Amino acid sequence: MSLKSFHIIFILISSIILIAFGYWCFREWQLYNQTIYLIYSVLGILLCLGLGIYSKWFLKEISNLNAS
Repeated sequence: MSLKSFHIIFILISSIILIAFGYWCFREWQLYNQTIYLIYSVLGILLCLGLGIYSKWFLKEISNLNAS
């Protein structure tokens, strides 16, 4: 398995887990109305967006390495 495919699979799985975590925390916040769940929900979504930014950067960098 190449580094590129490993990163793509890892980012995909991590993103799915972060989305599920964010959704779970949001549902807990709706049920129990504790602020910490809302903070964790937003944090999970922000981390997922961060992974998206990282994946775009990584794919750009790896394509630059393949081109040279």
